[in-house]
Amino acid sequence: MIQGALTTALPVLRALGEATRVRIVGVFIDRGGSATVGEVQAALGLPQSTVSRHLRILLDARLLAVSRAGPHRIYRLDVPTDALDALDALTTEVRACQAAPHE
Repeated sequence: MIQGALTTALPVLRALGEATRVRIVGVFIDRGGSATVGEVQAALGLPQSTVSRHLRILLDARLLAVSRAGPHRIYRLDVPTDALDALDALTTEVRACQAAPHE
């Protein structure tokens, strides 16, 4: 069971394995789940090219979705439910292991 959860969560864990992408996801969370490239750029003080590159990686990992609003592309958190469930299962298993008495 846990091996399946690890496999399902792997794309999310890989995508979040870089500090800039974690910070970008933090911006989305702070903004209620969506933002433009410019909003992420302003929040983090990063060049547009850096933000765009990391957004592409998050899109490819299926952590984000994108839509258009006039000239702007609006990115929003859109992590698949099965990946979120897998992360929950992993967290539960780790907590259980840590709570168990160790010999």
